[in-house]
Amino acid sequence: MRSLKRIRPFIKRAGHRLPGYLILFIGIFLLLLLSNPTTIYSYPGKDPTLRKPFIFPLYGDVALGFREEYSNEDRQTDYRHTGIDIIGGPGDRVSASGNGIVVYTGFSPIGGRTIVIRHNQNIRTTYLNLQNIYVSQGDRVKQGDVIASIGAFDDPSCTDSHLHFGIIYINAYLDPSQVLSMDYTSISRFLRLVYVPGDLKIY
Repeated sequence: MRSLKRIRPFIKRAGHRLPGYLILFIGIFLLLLLSNPTTIYSYPGKDPTLRKPFIFPLYGDVALGFREEYSNEDRQTDYRHTGIDIIGGPGDRVSASGNGIVVYTGFSPIGGRTIVIRHNQNIRTTYLNLQNIYVSQGDRVKQGDVIASIGAFDDPSCTDSHLHFGIIYINAYLDPSQVLSMDYTSISRFLRLVYVPGDLKIY
């Protein structure tokens, strides 16, 4: 009822200039917007998984986390992990974590078959240890599009069938688990606006 009280003055003022059906439409729209905004607008889709800038490319347990140490027995060297290893079964499909352009498909020395997607000028996601690749360089992909499947055993960081997933900002690796936990309501916490005379920069 409070919502109706809020829109009645507007309808009365507008009634002198607008046809009746348009006043009714505006009234219903404002009532829905004030009572339940998500029925009118949700970003970027009503599916909760699409309210994130990045989604999990494969759903499964994380076997090895970001910056955890692992050994390459062939090279007898220890490394710090640059992404996360997500466990899955051979043939499980891998989805694009976000909208972007495929900038690389090929074979990497550590990680086997690889896909790299550029999401903007600074952010790329990497998908390694793939069995099959279903996209080509230059393809535009949307979040959730199937781009590959897993089942190879080229990545020495984990002996189980898995996807190695990484996120690169400029030339630095980010913790995918932290980025994947963000949605469009929380992402503003990671932005800082600084006023510079004649300019506005986002960090």
